[in-house]
Amino acid sequence: MLRICVGLLAVFSLLGVERAEAQNSGVGRADAVVVTAARLSSTLAQSPVSGTVITRADIDALQPSNAVDLLRDVPGVHIDQPGGLGGVSSIYLRGADPNYTQILIDGIQVNDPTNSRGGSFDVSSIDVSTIERVEVIRGSRSAVRGADAIAGTINFITRDGATEPQQEVTVSGGRYGERRASASARGPISDRAEFALSASLVDDGHAVEGSRFNNRVASAKGEVAPTDSSTLKLIGRVSDSDSSNFPDDSGGPEFAAMRSIDERDATEISLGLVFENEVDDRWLYTIESSFYRRHEDFESPGVSPGVRSAFGIPVNSSESRYGRFDLRASVTVAPLETLEVVAGVETLKEVGESDNRLFTGATPSDSRFELSRRTNAGFAELRWGLFDDLSLHLGGRLDNPDGLSKQTSLSAGAVYTHPTWDTRLKGNWAEGFKLPSFFALGNAIVGDPTLRPETSASYEASIEQPVFGGQGDIGLVVFRNYYYDNIDFDDALNRLVNRSLVVTWGGELMGRWHIGEDWLVGGQLTYVDNDIRDTGEELRNRPKWRGGLDARWQWRDDVSVSGTALFVGRVLDSSIPTGDRILNDYLRFDVALNWRATPGFSVSGAIDNLLDARYEEFVGFEAPGITPRLTIRLTF
Repeated sequence: MLRICVGLLAVFSLLGVERAEAQNSGVGRADAVVVTAARLSSTLAQSPVSGTVITRADIDALQPSNAVDLLRDVPGVHIDQPGGLGGVSSIYLRGADPNYTQILIDGIQVNDPTNSRGGSFDVSSIDVSTIERVEVIRGSRSAVRGADAIAGTINFITRDGATEPQQEVTVSGGRYGERRASASARGPISDRAEFALSASLVDDGHAVEGSRFNNRVASAKGEVAPTDSSTLKLIGRVSDSDSSNFPDDSGGPEFAAMRSIDERDATEISLGLVFENEVDDRWLYTIESSFYRRHEDFESPGVSPGVRSAFGIPVNSSESRYGRFDLRASVTVAPLETLEVVAGVETLKEVGESDNRLFTGATPSDSRFELSRRTNAGFAELRWGLFDDLSLHLGGRLDNPDGLSKQTSLSAGAVYTHPTWDTRLKGNWAEGFKLPSFFALGNAIVGDPTLRPETSASYEASIEQPVFGGQGDIGLVVFRNYYYDNIDFDDALNRLVNRSLVVTWGGELMGRWHIGEDWLVGGQLTYVDNDIRDTGEELRNRPKWRGGLDARWQWRDDVSVSGTALFVGRVLDSSIPTGDRILNDYLRFDVALNWRATPGFSVSGAIDNLLDARYEEFVGFEAPGITPRLTIRLTF
């Protein structure tokens, strides 16, 4: 019935008579334009879904050492890492599995469905020095973005070109041998063209036994205006990394019986093109294409038998290759003053293959899968200003993947702003889906070609209120998500199956306050609970409570100080040598001092884990201790 009502509303909304005006709260980031939440241009205040925008100013003030630390203080996001960056990071958005979050870099999806994690992405390879902003959208976005956006979307957006020439060189070093360097150049090519180039090197050092991470990234962006009403954007990125770490289920440096480590080499290439032409103030059309390719070689010594498994994990290796080509065309029109509509079509081609080897005895066992999948889709969204203070948002998408059933995703939301108090009330409902990964369909040992897509239904409601005369704001979001036909490993059958319904629910409380011209104070608290229906099991690595505080002080025009405190509650984890274990809660403090000595020369000092908190994010992987770091930036 709900789906029918949404469809009727979409038709009825075409009778609207006034375009919804942009709302600007004038507080914090509510007026930040987000390109990820919808295909219609909007701000966080206008969007019916909750989100967070991390700006370049935030990155410069907090001085996070990597993209993992950058996301730690985002409401609704829990991110963990076994040891240093050599371990694969995992993002749990509102308690959902890591492969339920769609990861984009400059709008290009980088999830890899050939890996054993079902299509998640390790954000360790993203260099924060090249990032202009990060948009975190919580809640299903399948009606907008298609498959994989079942829990939400995180879009890392790199720096654009500039109208004036600018070059920048940054070097950084820290405890445990951590070293980083980057160089970038931005500027005009002509009156109608701009460019941005960057390159970076990362060596994470030896903060944790067995962990090693080296990464090299080069990226390029360009924008050309062929006419006064059109733009052409070009995007390119190459990343090459090699890393090592103790196997995830080994118990880490503390409990692993074997001291050998996993070795992983990965290369990623992404290319994108966006052409946009504004015919007049009533309509424009957009053509987008992107290409992504990943090649990974992986070798593991396996894990010795232990409490949780009498067999352990045998020695294994794999070579995986994955490619994705995406082409979209859309038209945005404003037929009436109150109505904006975007409609389009998309075709997506995926090709993946993996060669795997297991050593269960004297003779190795080899397996291989090679799959391809094309998905054709159509989508539409609209924003209708019912009244001056109330807007309705509707979305719909039909995906037709090869060899699987058609997937329909709908969404409906509303935003109301009180004309006197500026209180914003929001509500949103959305469907989502995730296609089975190539690994789940094709792996010769645990795969099953008959697996069904995973689906979801997500609900959220929120209230946002400016306070302190517009110098601050506070917001509360409550949500409930249903994930159907979850793909999980069946111990009895020794393969992956569709079997469970997972329900997650909770809330996010957040606020920010500008105190005079020199202070900015913020905080967030997240509660997430989950229920695997019809089982007595509990999801691993999901803390129920998570919260943080951050403060920034502009001491002088050229000196600023920032500090963050992060609390993470107890979590259930497991390893083969120990079985299930409850990992203790922890409180971590980070500080940063920034000094701009001259307009073109700045020095930053940062200390991660200032109080030397001893905690584990995975069994047996103790986090690094106090980690000081010095960064020098030269701009000319």
